[in-house]
Formats: sequence, C-alpha cells, structure tokens
Amino acid sequence: MLRKYWLTVYTLYSLFSAALVVAESAEMRVKHSSAATVVLATNIASAFTSDNPRGDYTQDLSPHLSCIFKDLRRDYSVQIMPWRRAYQDVKNNRIDGFFTAIPMRQVDPYAVLSAPLVLENWYWFWRSKTTAPETWREGYKLGSILGSQQETWLSEAGYNIEMSANNLPQLIKLLKSKRIDVILADREHFYQALQEVQFPPEAFQSRFFRYVPLGVYFNEAFLNKNPGFLSRFNKKIEQCTSQPFSLSAYEQQVLEELLIRKIERWKHLPGLEEALKKHNLKARLWTQQEIAIMDKKWIKAFKADDFSYSLKMVDQELSAQLREIKKEGQGQITEIIVADARGLNVAISDITSDFWQGDEAKFTRAFGQPSNRLFFSDIRYDESTKHFQVDISVPLVNEEQQAPIGVLIFGVDIEKVLSQIQ
Repeated sequence: MLRKYWLTVYTLYSLFSAALVVAESAEMRVKHSSAATVVLATNIASAFTSDNPRGDYTQDLSPHLSCIFKDLRRDYSVQIMPWRRAYQDVKNNRIDGFFTAIPMRQVDPYAVLSAPLVLENWYWFWRSKTTAPETWREGYKLGSILGSQQETWLSEAGYNIEMSANNLPQLIKLLKSKRIDVILADREHFYQALQEVQFPPEAFQSRFFRYVPLGVYFNEAFLNKNPGFLSRFNKKIEQCTSQPFSLSAYEQQVLEELLIRKIERWKHLPGLEEALKKHNLKARLWTQQEIAIMDKKWIKAFKADDFSYSLKMVDQELSAQLREIKKEGQGQITEIIVADARGLNVAISDITSDFWQGDEAKFTRAFGQPSNRLFFSDIRYDESTKHFQVDISVPLVNEEQQAPIGVLIFGVDIEKVLSQIQ
C-alpha cells in the first residue's frame, strides 16, 4: 500500500457495499432523531468510482464509526443519497449530517465539519509527453468523476470541467486518448486504476497538489441541541482509529532525497556535539522522577502562558542556529528540537509545550539507531492552522566513538515541502 489511512474512502466503498442501512422515510428519520439516533447520509462515491451499489443492506457498519458512536453512547443510522440531496436534508434538518465530505462554502453556513476521518492525497496527473504548466486553470481540458470530492472542489474553485466520467478507470482512458489533458485524483486510487486499465505508470506524470481531510458535516441545529457532541466526536476519531495517517513510501523517499544533504550539514552545527555532551553528563545524575517533575513544571507553566522555561532555552547560541535553519526553510520547517540521550530539550527553535521528549515516538524510534537513517512520524492535522505536519527524527552520535548522544527533531509542513517538487 502506498499510504495508510484511518479510514479510506475506497474502504468505505467496500464496507458499505456489504453493509448499509435501508433508507428510512422522513417520518422515521424525525422519530429516530427525537430518540437520540444520529442520522447520517453518504453517497459512497469516491475518487475511485461514483457507482452506487445496489442490493440489500444491513446495520453492520464500518468498525471505525461503530467504535466512535459506541464510545459516545449514541445510536446512529446511515442512508445512501446523492450529495445534493444530502446538502438539502442537512439544511432542512431532515438528517443530522453527511460524510465523507471536504470543506464546502455552500454548506458552511448551516453545518460544521468534523476532524478528518479520511486523508486523501491529491495529485495532478497528465500524459508524460505533455509539458506541465504552473497551473492547469486555463487553456487545458480538465476531467473529473461525477459526484467525486475532486469534482466538488474543482467546481467551487472555479475550474472549468471539460468532461466527466463515471469512475477513475474511464477517466484515465480519456486522458490517455487525449480527450482531456489533466485529472485531479488521489494518488493511491490513480495507481490502482492504472492496474485495472493496464496502462504503464511511466505513461503519466504527476505533481503533488494537496492533502485533503474528509470528515462528517454535522447539522448546526443538531449541534446546538447536543452541546459538546462535536468535540467528543473529534476526540473519539483518534481514539478509535487502528491506523493513523502515514506518509507513503514514495513520500518518505522524496523527503529523504530532498533533505538528506541539508540534514547531514545540520548534524554538525558548531557547538552541537559539545552541548549534548555537557547536557548528558548533567542529565545522567537525574532520576526519572526528577525528570518527570521538571517536565510537569514546564507543562504547567506553558499552559498558564508562562514561557520562562522555554525562553531561557530559546535564548542561547545553539537555539539561534536552529532558528536560522528554520528561516532557510521558508515555512517548510515549523520547529526544531535538539534532545539529549534521555530525551530532554537541549536547544529549541521555538517555545515548546514540554521539556521531555523521551516518551514520544519521535525520540524513541530514532535514538541509538544508525546515524545515516531518518525516521518519519505519522501525519498530524493541526485543526487551528489547517496544516499537515510530520516530524523527521535524526539520530545524533559522538563522532569519535560513534556512541548515541541525542536526537535532532524537525517539524515539517509536509504540504509545503511536497508542493515544491516539480
């Protein structure tokens, strides 16, 4: 698999083909809502296909949603309907929400989008012998899938869609035959479809466009009647997931090729090894209980908007060098931390929320590993900034003895990095 999801749209298609509730009448929907049943809708259309399944459906829905609603102690039901009807039914309070959906301006006035259930990875695809422009907005024939998230986004963004198809294999055939010039699709879905139509991957070029979070649009009236529901739902999304958002092997390779030479230089910053040696000698004398107390004090102060601990560490030469590296990144690097052999902050580019990184995967996965390796965290979605970030961890060693002395951790805006690759 090129990428792991919490819950992919394509998986939804498979799950709901075998397990969906029969559509209820409007009267029954009202009855269910009054009985605290949360009524949701989906059209099942995905970037891979927009064909709706036919047949009998049962109440056995996807494990992810079932887990969320079980933890919330709420009953729920799901109906199949076209997106346009779903918009209207949410607007007119006939259903409580619909999924999976991208942010949509026409829906925002009367509904609120949840945290992501799904993360799609959208790329532009075009024929290999075509010269790609900076933007495909004008002068190029654009194709899309009827009812797909891409079609919705492209229409909202003002793109002119020249031709539509029922599914991605059909769309790729139109692209190959030169009836259209470009398509926008999830990368994994595109290569799945290529196998189906038996076209070679080298027949097409691609360029990263953006990550797209897909969630549940909840009726605002429903949320007003159920205060706190959305925040609890969002928390349960992460708690109920079996697979977090992860970089694909392709994306990891791209990042490594792009950053490895720079990171090799950054690993040898003036004063870095000496600072780690001194800090490790001091930290060696601290018990784990003492470290926990220091970390709690740091966190408590941070939450109280007291940044005295962080500022003291920010105001040193090594931290200043980290800020210069961050500045060079032009927004691609969001933060840099140097942690010692126990995972304690030694230098930081920015104010941090904690002092001890030793219990986090970004430290534990990298410390003590070969110094020529990079370790990538799962993708984190920042709800406030609407950005996606990953941590890249670099093992640090004593040059003479080749003994582990710490970890260099970079926070990276993954969309900005991938967007620079042509």
